[in-house]
Amino acid sequence: MSKRTIVIADDQPLIRDGLAAILSMEEEYLVVATTCDGLATIAQVRLHRPELVLMDIHMPKLDGLEATKRIKTEFPDTKVLVLTTFEDEEYIWEAIRYGANGFLVKGVETKKLLSTIQDCLEERINYPSRIQKRLVQALNFPEQHEQGSPNEISEPYSIEQTDDMLNGLSAQERNIVMQLKQGKSNQAIASELFLTTGTVKNYLSAIYKKLKVSSRTEAIAYLHHSSGTSSPPSST
Repeated sequence: MSKRTIVIADDQPLIRDGLAAILSMEEEYLVVATTCDGLATIAQVRLHRPELVLMDIHMPKLDGLEATKRIKTEFPDTKVLVLTTFEDEEYIWEAIRYGANGFLVKGVETKKLLSTIQDCLEERINYPSRIQKRLVQALNFPEQHEQGSPNEISEPYSIEQTDDMLNGLSAQERNIVMQLKQGKSNQAIASELFLTTGTVKNYLSAIYKKLKVSSRTEAIAYLHHSSGTSSPPSST
């Protein structure tokens, strides 16, 4: 079985080496490089083409946000799992905009570390629970998020508005929404609904447009916010 390749980027040797040591004990993962700044991280991604980058935000020469943006632009299939602290909440929205696939709070237990990495590789989005409300608010009011502090952001869409947007989906789109909300990957959704992955991607593009979101992360945040809505019908 081929191993899942990983690059670890963090300017703190203790964290960088600790993550590498933990992953080295797992048979399915192979750490192909460790780096301490954003420019070196990009160089190692170009060299090794890893499946996943564990990306710290605060690094010298080039920070993790800009490094994420450049990597996702050049290698869109490479997953980027951003390493954060709770003080990094203001940066998480920028990371999402730049294409980050998930977030991992520093200091989590090894079991959580490994499950988050697996989720990220399988295209299941993870983000710290403390920023979920902010994420939904920023999704619904992007202009206010850009111009004011998070505490000044108005309340998200009402339940009625949310229901109207979800009711605008077709039966099959709502089936896909239910699978998406469960954190399933495109491949898993395709298998569950007897579709091709290409068809699922096409449906997701239409769903994002109708929900007025631009990414999988934003869609999942929106769907969790609207968890009080009715379940979609079964496909026929």
